[in-house]
Amino acid sequence: MKKVIAFINKYRHYLMAFGICVCLILVDQITKHVVKNNVEMGLYPGIEVIRNFFYITYSENTGALNGSFSGKQSLLIVVTIFAILVFIYLAKDVNFTKKRLFSWAVCLIMAGTIGNFIDRLFNNGGVVDFLSFYPFTKGHDWVISWISLDPWPTFNFADSFLVVGVISLAIDLLFFEKDLKEKKDKNTPNVPESDLKNNSVDSPVDTTEDVEESNEEDTNGAS
Repeated sequence: MKKVIAFINKYRHYLMAFGICVCLILVDQITKHVVKNNVEMGLYPGIEVIRNFFYITYSENTGALNGSFSGKQSLLIVVTIFAILVFIYLAKDVNFTKKRLFSWAVCLIMAGTIGNFIDRLFNNGGVVDFLSFYPFTKGHDWVISWISLDPWPTFNFADSFLVVGVISLAIDLLFFEKDLKEKKDKNTPNVPESDLKNNSVDSPVDTTEDVEESNEEDTNGAS
């Protein structure tokens, strides 16, 4: 029992990250399963949740973001595997006490990447999307038609995890990592390089006087 507790204490941050990733992936996969089995594909605008703003619209994306690289499943799978390996490497620095934002960012990105990767492997390459938003209400007249966000590209929870995770990671790297480095530099004593070099060289210690004094004491004691 003590070994189990010691193991948990030693790897608690990694176990926590693993648990968070599993929960997020389950949320993504369960919602996709429910939509796939209860909503007709291609039904426009879909099931109304908030009138003229939020709809459940079932579609499948065989590409990447907003349909890019559509149909190139082999390339997307290779890129996804590479991305997962990169973030597994980054996960070695996960620490929910000292690097909370970084740790959550890695968990979100991992969960989002794996969530969509599961779809590519087991859903004939099609990633299930179903969250459809109309930012300025459905039927809004856009002055410039080619920048219309009516609706916003349909997405899923895995996509949301990815976007929030990437933004969080960028904020952490740009601001918090810089602050940590500056704090470390402040805590490090500002010692001139010349002094450091002098201290690093093993200079001979002159013990002649000490030896002579001890010999004199021994002589006096004997007399």
